[in-house]
Amino acid sequence: MKKNLLYICFLILSISSYSQNQANWWFFGNNAGLDFNTGTPIPNNLGQLSTNEGCASIADACGALLFYTDGITVWNQNHIVMPNGMNLLGDPSSSQSALIIPQPDTPDLYYIFTVGDFNPRNGLNYSVVDMTLNGGLGDIIPSQKNINLIADSTEKVAAAVTDNGDAWIVTYAEDVIGSGLFETFYAFKLTSSGMDLSATVTSTFNNVQADDRRGYLRISPDGSKIAIMTQLPVTPGIVGQTGRGAWLFDFDNSTGLVSNSVRLNFPLTHQAYGAEFSPDSRKIYVDINTQSNGNDGDRILLQYNLDAPNFEDNPLTIYSTDPTDFTDDVARGALQIGPDNKIYYSRKSTQWLSVINDPDQLGAASNFMFDGVQVATGTQVNEGLPPFYNAFFNPSFSFIEACETDASQFFADDIANCPGSSVIWDFGDPSSGLNNTSTLPDPTHIYNSAGTFNVTLSIDTIRGNYTTSKEITIVPQPVTNTVSDIIICDDMSNDGIATLDLVPIRSTVLGSQSITDFQVTIHETLTDAQNDFNALPDSYDAVSGTYYARLDSSVSNGCYAITAFDIIINPLPIINNIDDLYLCDIGNDNVENFDLNIAGLQALGTQDPIVFDISYHNSMGDAMSNSNSISSFYDNNTINESIWLRIENVNNTNCYAIDIFTINLIQQPEINILNDYELCDDESNDGIENFDLSTMDAQVLGNQPSTFVISYHNSMMEAEQNINALPNNIDSGTTMIWARLENNQQQVCYTIEPLQITVFPHPVVDLPENITKCVDDVVTIAATPGFNQYSWDSGETTRSINVQAAGNYTVTVTDDNGCTDTETITVSNYETTVITNIEVRQFTLRDNRLEVSVTGSGPWEYSIDNFFYQSSPVFANLLPGYYDVYVRSLNGCDQVTAPATIIAAPNFFTPNQDGFHDYWQVIAIETEPDAQIFIFDRFGKLLKQLSPTGIGWDGTYNGNPMPSTDYWFKVVLNDGQSFRGHFSLKR
Repeated sequence: MKKNLLYICFLILSISSYSQNQANWWFFGNNAGLDFNTGTPIPNNLGQLSTNEGCASIADACGALLFYTDGITVWNQNHIVMPNGMNLLGDPSSSQSALIIPQPDTPDLYYIFTVGDFNPRNGLNYSVVDMTLNGGLGDIIPSQKNINLIADSTEKVAAAVTDNGDAWIVTYAEDVIGSGLFETFYAFKLTSSGMDLSATVTSTFNNVQADDRRGYLRISPDGSKIAIMTQLPVTPGIVGQTGRGAWLFDFDNSTGLVSNSVRLNFPLTHQAYGAEFSPDSRKIYVDINTQSNGNDGDRILLQYNLDAPNFEDNPLTIYSTDPTDFTDDVARGALQIGPDNKIYYSRKSTQWLSVINDPDQLGAASNFMFDGVQVATGTQVNEGLPPFYNAFFNPSFSFIEACETDASQFFADDIANCPGSSVIWDFGDPSSGLNNTSTLPDPTHIYNSAGTFNVTLSIDTIRGNYTTSKEITIVPQPVTNTVSDIIICDDMSNDGIATLDLVPIRSTVLGSQSITDFQVTIHETLTDAQNDFNALPDSYDAVSGTYYARLDSSVSNGCYAITAFDIIINPLPIINNIDDLYLCDIGNDNVENFDLNIAGLQALGTQDPIVFDISYHNSMGDAMSNSNSISSFYDNNTINESIWLRIENVNNTNCYAIDIFTINLIQQPEINILNDYELCDDESNDGIENFDLSTMDAQVLGNQPSTFVISYHNSMMEAEQNINALPNNIDSGTTMIWARLENNQQQVCYTIEPLQITVFPHPVVDLPENITKCVDDVVTIAATPGFNQYSWDSGETTRSINVQAAGNYTVTVTDDNGCTDTETITVSNYETTVITNIEVRQFTLRDNRLEVSVTGSGPWEYSIDNFFYQSSPVFANLLPGYYDVYVRSLNGCDQVTAPATIIAAPNFFTPNQDGFHDYWQVIAIETEPDAQIFIFDRFGKLLKQLSPTGIGWDGTYNGNPMPSTDYWFKVVLNDGQSFRGHFSLKR
């Protein structure tokens, strides 16, 4: 809880201070000028502008000229054009071509607002003069020149100070740009930061719709009234003409809104142009004329008393020309209040200004003077006079209000700081004795009691004396009541943010004090509370922290007090998802002791256990009331039982949450002793076999529910922890594994049992190699001895059998483990031997060969004389001639023979008729009766073609013996083979 109270008992009520001296220099007409610094307007011819209507000028707070303009050109205090002071968008023929306004609370910056005439239609624009430029003579900032605010407007512009010292810049323009009908006030706000276009306000009056731009717009000195004058005669009932003439409105200088239009009636023969309010804002003077173009006509100056009933219909005539005497006609003219609170009235094409000396008075008492002020020789008055900011004509003071017993700060008008000025303050507090007065420009004063006080400021200047008074209210010190810490629960989001209704807190701060006299705001920071910034709404999304309540006096803007308090948002417990608890019913006796803290920790999750308490209950009512809690170690009453859990914030037991879960007993599974799971190895005999463990499920489960979960594991530990469950099919050798049977309702309820798996060696039976026999033979087939059982596919059960028929014979043997092996033997009858080919390599006398190809069962041996046999089917180094080839099977089943011939040519012959070698013939060629034999001499001449069946060549050619020498031959056989060579003829 925050006990300390912070009293900050002042609030700046700052209004920008302006001086009448700022309107002390006038430049208008043709080089005409007036200097009001002595209190009496002194004519001069220093001015450089020549304008028919619009113009504007400005001085500093002590009356020193700063600059002036005709709306197009700007001259500095030395009457020299500013370097960037040309081509502004006003016009000397615009009624109020220019208006100069200081930027609030910003020394050295001045805004020139310009409005043009009907051609071109430049609308409302502004340019900013910085007096620090050009060596202190000022210049327009290039980037802030001719900034447009509205595309088209009338020739009217005026300004009014707001309650907080800002300025409203007001013009009258079209509601629909380009329509040519003017019916809307546009109020633009100028602040200490510049133009705030987001604050622009419009007020439209369809009944004041006018079609002419000319004439003045005026705002009363007190900012409560606004008036517009529009040229051309009023024609009732015609669009654009009924809005002509003179109109008066209410103006709210706090919002910029215009309301309550009232026509100021006058003869329809005349037209309105100039206007001005009296210093007390209760009279308005209107210039009407029969001419609208600046020519001379009948002129009337009217005074409307705003306090009189039906004032709009009963104006007083202050001055008029004789309508029957054209010699006294005068053109339209401007009316302008001066620093001396007199109203000056222009008379075109003369050297005179008329003057209303006492404009606050009615009728003739206003003391109108036709020849009031004469301008300097060589200068001339025209229609226009320079308009001024209404803040210039209200010498005043500002102050910072404070509560009783605190110092109130006062600030005199800037004129009080000008050379030769002095001040006297009367604080209206006689009880303060000598402290009731001060001669300081900006003094402070302490009011020791609350109440209403009349404060008077008197300023003596070299130009004159000014006195102004204000009634101020000093209020009692506000008293903030202590706010206890606000301790609340977070909402379901538990994000540390809770929606809080601040209205009860404000009521606590206010206490018994009047709600009409005080208001309470709540702020996140002390700085915001001190500056009255960022007040929190009634419904506020708060976070834990210190907040500040500010109690303001509704009577005085300067009184407030601050108190601090804490908002503490306790986390709302969040119950995370709770799993129901299950215990295995050991012994299946229906009672177990449950640890409910398991559910509690699960419900708490990551929340801080120091912040939250957990309790358990048998009913929702007990949980909500936090009564009859049960032990966290709890023996169940039924197999399935509901338990209520409550989590509460220890700092605020109202921050709690409840939830329900169940505790459940689960049947404990049982496994009977398991039979070994045995397999015979396959033929690889590697000791590894594939076991389908699912075949053991029925034995593991027994008669228990089929929903129980069965798994198998390599070790007892893995089975206990239910990890690394084996697949149904595993490749394994002889080993022990573990079966686990688990109640599917809760995996902690299980039992395990070992299971022996065994791989028996694969028996191996051998049979002889496949047997080939002669057709009629009987053979014996015998299997490997030592097996318990033999089973032949032919039906025998003995280890050996006798067979005659060819075919496949299969035996299956079984060993002591019931493992089997099967082997098959093929018995074939011997296939008859057939010589399929004898390949002959020939044509030599000694190096010939025969190679025999045979089909049949084999194996065989070979001979060419049926005496000597060999295993090779190839016979080499054979002489030419005739052969018989013999092939017989080694098992003696059969023998076959076939002839063969080797052809070759002799290498000589001796045709001498001795009975030896008398003819040359190819050896064994008679076996090739279609062969061709050719004999050539060494020159290739064919000597003889022999017949294969003939005796041969006798060594003659055409009956003549051939000489002994070598001769050539060529032999072509039936199959296309050919060979050639040579032989010798010897005699």
